[in-house]
Amino acid sequence: MKNYKTLFCVAIVCLMQVLFLASCSSDGDKDGQPVITGIRSIENPDSLFTDGERWQLIVIMGHHLDGAKEIYINDQKISFNPTYVTSTNIILSIPEKLKLVGEDPSLRPEIRLVTDHGTATYAFHVNSPAPNLISYTADWVGEEPLVPGQEFRIKGENFYEVQSLYISEINPYEVDEEGNLVEPEEPVTKYEITEFTVNATFDEITALMPASFPDKGYIVLECYSGPSVIGFRSVKPTPPVIKDISSDMPVWGEPCTIYGKDFDDIVAIVIGKDEITIPAEDISANEDNTQLTFSLPTLPEKGGQLILITEQGRDTVPFYQKSRVLIDFDNYGRYFWGGTDSSKPVDETTANNKPANTSGKFQGIEGTTQIGNGWWGPLFLGDAQITDIPDDTPIEKVEFRYECYMHYPYVEGMDCWFIFFTDTPIPQSQYSFDGYKDRITGKCEQGRWMCCSIPMEKFTSVATFGEIKQNLTSVYLHVCNLKNVQDIAVYFDNFRMYVKP
Repeated sequence: MKNYKTLFCVAIVCLMQVLFLASCSSDGDKDGQPVITGIRSIENPDSLFTDGERWQLIVIMGHHLDGAKEIYINDQKISFNPTYVTSTNIILSIPEKLKLVGEDPSLRPEIRLVTDHGTATYAFHVNSPAPNLISYTADWVGEEPLVPGQEFRIKGENFYEVQSLYISEINPYEVDEEGNLVEPEEPVTKYEITEFTVNATFDEITALMPASFPDKGYIVLECYSGPSVIGFRSVKPTPPVIKDISSDMPVWGEPCTIYGKDFDDIVAIVIGKDEITIPAEDISANEDNTQLTFSLPTLPEKGGQLILITEQGRDTVPFYQKSRVLIDFDNYGRYFWGGTDSSKPVDETTANNKPANTSGKFQGIEGTTQIGNGWWGPLFLGDAQITDIPDDTPIEKVEFRYECYMHYPYVEGMDCWFIFFTDTPIPQSQYSFDGYKDRITGKCEQGRWMCCSIPMEKFTSVATFGEIKQNLTSVYLHVCNLKNVQDIAVYFDNFRMYVKP
């Protein structure tokens, strides 16, 4: 929206120039037939184009355009400001909810201007979103491969204005590390799929296999707005299955591991909606392809999910769900009070043993415990965000998770606890445990960030998350060791709620 406003301000400046020039020209004959000569952008007068996007600001150029009464795009009446109309230019915005020709082929891809002295039309196409192939399936007969003429189904998104569908042994749209298209070393043989239909929601294609096709290759879909490619095998594919992930919100620079099966022929890991793409060469796998390890090149701004893509399919897992963060010290929550005479609270600016990798601000406790002193290392953190988890979510599906870094090793006798629900009428609920441990290994992983997890049912006996949701505004934690003297430098980040799929 900010960019839209900026462009609109630029549009006003441009319009003032246009009006000045128009007033100095002789092209003010309102009796002439209106003619549209081209469409350009606001910023560049030489940027003529015949394809546009929803929300785009455009300038209609021509002659005798004044006296405009109605403007149509794709046969739909568009609102416009008469102030921004001259005999040679009209500035308007393509509506965000304009129905596209891809959605309804009966619409005419054109701009139509109706004035008080005639009508003008101009061929103009508003692009649909680019297609996205996700997977394909068929009614497989045991282990038998697909045969010519057999029906199969392709699933994905934005199957608008399909121009070509085929199978190829070579990926014709392969890109290099910088995203540049790689020219195929051999000619691309296209095994054309000519018999297919697209469903009403444009997210599935039902097709018949062509007369001949390779055992292994790629399904290629070419639409007006662009292509999409997925791997193909004539035998039943085995898409990847994600069983777990070491952290759903790893600290920047820390390794993150995905656990599951059928992690063969890796294509990429995608974070969010094409926000971050991690190519196969930056992902390491174990010997039996049941674990994949990667590091985030940058922190997601939106996140939401992690998509693992292989040539045989894809699977997803929740990842960086920022709307479910309670406290991250960057956007939500802050330190209120903590520490004692022998322990002190620290942050990323005062920590003596700051981790090499951090995701911005963090909070922690440093010092040396005293035997028998149960009041040693408290932290009270408030102003937490109230998460967007639906109220009817069963409490047994919700986990309290956080990232924890222990600089010193675990010492027997360590005593830790958390308290939530500081607001009435929900009473305080305390959960005690014997030290911070990684949720996957079950051990204190000294010298690296761990993802720790506590089931919310350990804190409360309520049935649904909605019964406690409004009270999760503060987090209190305590750490000490009643049995042994222990050096402690422990840091925390990204307190959050996680809903198990």
